[in-house]
Amino acid sequence: MGPDAPANTASNGSTPVGVGGWLLVYLIGSVPFLLLHSAGLSGWFLDYALWLLAVIFLLLASPLALILLKSPRAPRWNVIVLWVVALQMTLRAAAVPLGPETDGAAQGRTPEEWAAAIAILAVIVVGSLAWAAIWTVYFRRSLRVRNTFNR
Repeated sequence: MGPDAPANTASNGSTPVGVGGWLLVYLIGSVPFLLLHSAGLSGWFLDYALWLLAVIFLLLASPLALILLKSPRAPRWNVIVLWVVALQMTLRAAAVPLGPETDGAAQGRTPEEWAAAIAILAVIVVGSLAWAAIWTVYFRRSLRVRNTFNR
């Protein structure tokens, strides 16, 4: 790319625009991510009811449809849902050791079992927060996002 090349062109001279590159990775990677989180939420409310999982997933995945439609609102709504999901998973994880136990199983757990459960929950929380942070930076700084969604 020479000194006369426009600032919004890729090194091959083309302008990155449309659902491709990292935006496509985000779109595809978000489906299993949101399914996992939808399952966690549905289990929090109604013991993993399949209909509730589907409703929550469709609600959380609706910003992905905005990407496919190339709506100018897509970046903002995707960032909002990223953080809503991350914070919801943090609350969900915190509710496990702090919430009331209905079946009495928690009293029989050893400290090692509690440590393992908390470690797993910490990985889920850190993963959710990292996912949200990485993709927020992408949506804020990406030339492809800017070219695709700014009208």
